Amino acid sequence: MEIHCSPDRLDLDWRSCRAAVARGLLLAIDPDAHSVGEVGLVPYGIGIARKGWVTAEATLNAKSTEQMEDWLTRRRGAPLPQ
Repeated sequence: MEIHCSPDRLDLDWRSCRAAVARGLLLAIDPDAHSVGEVGLVPYGIGIARKGWVTAEATLNAKSTEQMEDWLTRRRGAPLPQ
């Protein structure tokens, strides 16, 4: 699930974030930037995630490269192509 960082959208409400984490879902904090300036919106998404008690473990784009590769391998059922 996505926490959209635009203050005009903030698609996933903090209460929904908390419920998603309780159910074991992974969330991605995403500025959906269409310009370089919109990358600066990430703090809004982080604020929603923090308010919803989203941990780093429950945040897809807070994972290390190794953790991400492991997650993708489990999701795909096969290792990533080299």
